[in-house]
Amino acid sequence: MGSVSSAALRRADAEAAATFGIEPLQLMEVAGWQVAKFVDGFMDGIQGKRVSVVAGSGNNGGDALVAARFLLQRGAIVNASIVPSRDASSLAGRHALTIGRLGIPIADAPQGIDASADVLVDGLFGTGIRLPLRDPAPAIIAAMNATGRPIVAIDVPSGMDADTGVGAEVAVRAAATVTLVAPKAGLTAASNAGRVFLADIGMPLVLFGAERNRLAALYALGDLVELVPST
Repeated sequence: MGSVSSAALRRADAEAAATFGIEPLQLMEVAGWQVAKFVDGFMDGIQGKRVSVVAGSGNNGGDALVAARFLLQRGAIVNASIVPSRDASSLAGRHALTIGRLGIPIADAPQGIDASADVLVDGLFGTGIRLPLRDPAPAIIAAMNATGRPIVAIDVPSGMDADTGVGAEVAVRAAATVTLVAPKAGLTAASNAGRVFLADIGMPLVLFGAERNRLAALYALGDLVELVPST
């Protein structure tokens, strides 16, 4: 199936902006929409159901907060538990402002992680994680896992290295993972990732060199495709 490293994805992000004028905000909107669409289908409809969105201060958190907005529009009862960004003008900071103005309740994580929710969305960390985890991350992950509710992780389950799978034993235990742009090597044998789905968010395939054709074949199957490990 192939995979793309975190470093290669960071280079692709930078080149997408420099070469094609595709800014992170654009990709984040599509990512959040894909996650919301997936959660809707995964829960056999989300209208009237409770969704607790956990968001970090980076781009993964921004994806989660965009998803919160789309889930609200689909009739979900949404709350957000966030790690506030130190920079209010960051993408995550701007999306937190938006959902607050839409009336979505926001609390500082781990407060607000709703054990009565029908589903949780994990947007705490993405591929940029650096291990070992620092406070308050372990407590936030423990609070998510303690709910016993199904968790949909964005990109990778928070707490796990996307390239190696290191940290999986203390990471979020997801029922499903919506991984963005390309498969991640660390998800291949990760017991905590649940079912893994690949979401196309509009990153140009030309940026991926040798993996371009493999990604094109996956994207040809649909914009949200389940990845089944080879046996």
